Amino acid sequence: MSRPPWRILVADDDPTAVLLFRAALAGGDFLIEVAGDGDDALAMFRQSAFDAALLDVEMPGLDGTEVCAAIRQSHGPAFPVFLITGRGGDAFLHRVRSLAARHVEKPVDWAALPGMLREALGEPPG
Repeated sequence: MSRPPWRILVADDDPTAVLLFRAALAGGDFLIEVAGDGDDALAMFRQSAFDAALLDVEMPGLDGTEVCAAIRQSHGPAFPVFLITGRGGDAFLHRVRSLAARHVEKPVDWAALPGMLREALGEPPG
């Protein structure tokens, strides 16, 4: 029996990035829902069940770290959240760790993204 696709929340205000997320996660394992800003992302997250979230850090409204913090309040540290950003530095990376999030550096390795998600979600039994 096959498993339904994992539901992934993608929050990014860049239309090109959204197209790349769709292309990278095509193929049936993932069903993505897209929010164009942090406020919409959090509203969508609260209204529907998702298996993971891919959040751009810099976007209008709430930023990715703020959305992640809200997710942590309701779903705890085990829910898979990926923060997508070009930011680095010790202070930012400490913030990512404190949020129990995964850091994905820009430019995104689109070919590796599905594998990162599968690992975080756990492959279904064969």
